Amino acid sequence: MVGAGLAGLHAAWRLHLAGVEVVVLEARDRVGGRTWSHALADGTVVERGGEFIAPDQHVLRGLCDELGLELIPHGFSFDRRPTPQRPAPTEDELRATLATARERVAACSHDFPASDAVVVHTPADAGAVHRVETSLTVPLREASARRLFGGEPEGYDPAARVAGGNQSVARSIARRLGERVRLSTPVAAVGRDGSGVTVRCADGSTLMASAVVVAVPLPLLDELVGELPPDVAAAASRTRFGDAAKLHVPLRAGGAPERVASPDALWWCWTSAAPDGERAAPVLSGFAGGSTAIAAVGAARGAKAWAQQALALCPDLRAADTDEPLVTHWGADPWTRGSYSAPGIGLDAADDAAWARPWGSIVFAGEHTAGEQASTMNGAATSGARAAATVLWMRAR
Repeated sequence: MVGAGLAGLHAAWRLHLAGVEVVVLEARDRVGGRTWSHALADGTVVERGGEFIAPDQHVLRGLCDELGLELIPHGFSFDRRPTPQRPAPTEDELRATLATARERVAACSHDFPASDAVVVHTPADAGAVHRVETSLTVPLREASARRLFGGEPEGYDPAARVAGGNQSVARSIARRLGERVRLSTPVAAVGRDGSGVTVRCADGSTLMASAVVVAVPLPLLDELVGELPPDVAAAASRTRFGDAAKLHVPLRAGGAPERVASPDALWWCWTSAAPDGERAAPVLSGFAGGSTAIAAVGAARGAKAWAQQALALCPDLRAADTDEPLVTHWGADPWTRGSYSAPGIGLDAADDAAWARPWGSIVFAGEHTAGEQASTMNGAATSGARAAATVLWMRAR
């Protein structure tokens, strides 16, 4: 496996359980990839990466059950967000906005920019569009209307997270795999040969294998495998890769779990329920989706300016005197170079199938290969299970 995120580790775990000898190579000094849980000074755990688990994300939920990990609620609506000037849209208003977009998609025989599918007539419409585009992390004009609005909406309410941090999933698998997981081992290239694959590491060492699962973020693929097969290259060309930043501001105390969206840019902030569920944990979290929003909050300059803006949206909250705010900018991470994938205009089922097919002895995994479930932790976990099944099929031939 190349990559010890959810996709690579889940693939390795499934193959290990099937009796296949595996090695997982990870460039970082930690497992988890874009799931990254961090304990603040008071012990409160925050998510610097993927955070929200939707009710219908069954593969990830099932994996948590298998590993004995508890899910706990966030305690607020992910999908319906107020601003200081307008209330959160009701569930019916949100559904009405998305239904209009679906009607526009159904009336057109070809794909088109998602921005052309949404109509903003009311504050509720504006709230729905803000939520969708913020989470997308790329402009709506670059995204597929068919992919975003072609089917029934699948919301995140009520959203959950793993007790102790979402990175616990990766850590739990890595503990079980033991020395099979090698950290601080960047891979420089993956090459096919007549009998399998050769994996060359940045330190000059090489490994030979009958098959390899490449489970790295989309921007890193070309550097690892060189020229992609034509159908995979076409799928990659129709896939956007966004950028995102996250903020965490330690607080003096937690109030009720709450959320509020910026009225001026594509970012929002929230306080999640503490593990005991009675009050919010003493931390204000924020998420900026896309390069324009990241510039608006000043994330590249550090956490202080953004923290001031977030606290201005939540005037009842007070920052702690002892702990500094924390910002995480995924576009600046050399092993990710952005947030996660988004469906570009024209992306279709044939592209999903291209990612799922083996290329000789190389199998692709990662959230960008997960079709309709792309861009999520569940998509990453699902792609890992699919990659493991593909390797087992290859070995059985």
